[in-house]
Amino acid sequence: MYPHAAAIGVDIGRFFLKTAVVRFDGRLLLRESFQLSEKLTKRNIISSIESALWRTREIAAMNNINPLAVGISTPGFIDHVNGVVLGPDHGIKGWKNVQLASLINHSSGLPVYVGNDANLMTIAEHRFGVARGYNHVVFVALRNGIGGGIIIDGKLYRGVNDTGGEVGMMIVNIPGEDVNGQICCTLEQVASAAAMVKRYLHAKGSAGGNSHILRARNIFDLYTAGDETATRIVRENARFVGIGLANLVSIFAPEIIVIGGGMALAGKFYIDEIRRETFSNSLKYCSKGLKIEQASLGSDASVIGAAWYALSRLDGNRI
Repeated sequence: MYPHAAAIGVDIGRFFLKTAVVRFDGRLLLRESFQLSEKLTKRNIISSIESALWRTREIAAMNNINPLAVGISTPGFIDHVNGVVLGPDHGIKGWKNVQLASLINHSSGLPVYVGNDANLMTIAEHRFGVARGYNHVVFVALRNGIGGGIIIDGKLYRGVNDTGGEVGMMIVNIPGEDVNGQICCTLEQVASAAAMVKRYLHAKGSAGGNSHILRARNIFDLYTAGDETATRIVRENARFVGIGLANLVSIFAPEIIVIGGGMALAGKFYIDEIRRETFSNSLKYCSKGLKIEQASLGSDASVIGAAWYALSRLDGNRI
């Protein structure tokens, strides 16, 4: 694939649908954002993607850009060979066994390729971001849920049925924890953005009362302002994340761990806390030379990864 070839990357988020036109060399040529309907359904998502692609291609044409393919980043397990979203629905009604590549190919006329969002973020950071040049990479997306991706010997590890890399589902045992009646629970249940909000509200004696308006970023802001409760909750969260990463260090002994997702944007202090907790819980033999860094592509990682993935697949490569 020649470096100036371009594709459209699409990222399906919770509140917004993002598109970008990206060259094969990683250069982002343009980006757009479209608000999604409050009622997330398969029909609404498909319609939003079709409208967003029409608008993005219109703008691209005005700039003499002709995208060759479409890559779509979506949560869930994906049959990436056939471009089918298997599930779970992630709050989108009917978002199971969706022939997404076929549907969008039919409406757009372009080749369409679909990938798991965390995997595509991993690919983007490995190809163009902070993990460029490393052969053994663990990527962790900290957000309302926790996703991830793993690069082994320079290649994305997919595992059986394309289900590898679900780092948020690792079981952790936090002493004294009781989540839904279980002492053992997942990393996502104790360390995600949703978990941070829940723990903060519980500490304030208003569990569930303001969860619809309070976000993890608000708690980080309170931490920065010196709020004692927020400080304790953020440090607890970093400890939980560090324990999870220490498990991954022991299993994979990576060269670099990349922290992405919305929570990674909290700032250097948060990454430093995670780094400290990870190393304090890791075997020094496994963590020797390990780097733990904030993702460098930010919120563009999904669309960059999706577009590059589409061009790579169009060129006959299996990623």
